[in-house]
Amino acid sequence: MTDWQMLSGEMSKRLEAWALLFRACREAFHETADTHHWNAAYGSPAANDAAVLPSPDPFILDLRSESGHRLIAEVVQTFLLTASEHLGGLAALYTCRVIIFSPAVLTRTILENCAHAVRVLGEEVDAEHRLARCYLEEFKSAEEARTNAKHMHGEQHASYLAAVVNSDRIKTQIRGRFPGASVSKLRDGLLLDQELPGLKESVKLMYSLAEDAGGTITQDQASGIYGYLSNMTHPTLHPARQRRRWYADPEHEHHVAYLDIGLRSVENEARVSLASFYNALNYTNSYYGWPQDILAALEAKIDATIPGFFR
Repeated sequence: MTDWQMLSGEMSKRLEAWALLFRACREAFHETADTHHWNAAYGSPAANDAAVLPSPDPFILDLRSESGHRLIAEVVQTFLLTASEHLGGLAALYTCRVIIFSPAVLTRTILENCAHAVRVLGEEVDAEHRLARCYLEEFKSAEEARTNAKHMHGEQHASYLAAVVNSDRIKTQIRGRFPGASVSKLRDGLLLDQELPGLKESVKLMYSLAEDAGGTITQDQASGIYGYLSNMTHPTLHPARQRRRWYADPEHEHHVAYLDIGLRSVENEARVSLASFYNALNYTNSYYGWPQDILAALEAKIDATIPGFFR
C-alpha cells in the first residue's frame, strides 16, 4: 500500500485556501476576546443576565473561581478557545497536505466544543437556567478530572487529592446557588429542569437551532455527520476502506492499494468545522451584543473562498 497520493494543482490550491480560513477563524476569536474582554454591551441578553447574576455571587462563600455571569463567560470562552486552537491544528494539517484521516479527528472535537458553547447560549432561557447549564458543565468536568487522576495515580497522589478538593468545592457552590440540588441528579446531568446532553445530542441540538434559523441540515443528517466523524476518530474499518483504492501494478505484477480522497470530501469536512465555529461565535457575539465588524470580516473571507457558503 502506498502512503502518499498525488495532489492535483486544484486540490493544493484549495487546501491552502481552507487553511487560511481556519486561521482566520482562530484569529477572529482572539480578536473578539481582546477587543471586548467578555464585557456585555448595554441592553444585550448578557447584560440582562448580569443584572440577575452578580459576580461575585453572594450565594457562594468560596469564591476561588468565577461565579455568576462571569461563570457563563468562562465556560463559553473555554469551549471556543479549545475549538479555535483545533482550527489552528487543521490549518497546519491542510498546509502539510495531511488530509486522509487526521482532519476528521479535529473536526469532530471542533464540532463538540462549538455545540457545547451553543448549548449554553443558544436557546431562550432565563439567567438562572443558563447558569445551571454552566454548573452542569463544571460538575461534569470536575468529576472527569477526579476519575482520571484516580486511575492514573491512585487515591493517595497529590493530583487526585487536589481533584477531590476541586470536585467538592464545585458541589458546595452548586448547593449554595441551587439549594436542594442532589449529587445523584448532578451525576445524571440534571439541575433545575436543565439536562446536560451527550456529545451526539449536543451536536444535534446545535444543528436543530441552525435549522430553525434557516439552515439546511436536519438533526438526522447531523447525527450521520457526527457518527461518521466518530468512526473516523475511533477504530472503525469502513472509513479507511472507503478511501482505499486498488490498481493493477504492472511492475510488481499484483494489485497495489493507495489512499485517495476527493476534493468534495475534503471540502465537506472543512465546511463542518467552519460552519460550527462561525455559528458558535455568532451566538456568542449576539448574546453579548458586540458590534458585528469582526464577525462580518470573517464572514466575508469565508464567502469569498466558498461562494454561497451562507446560503
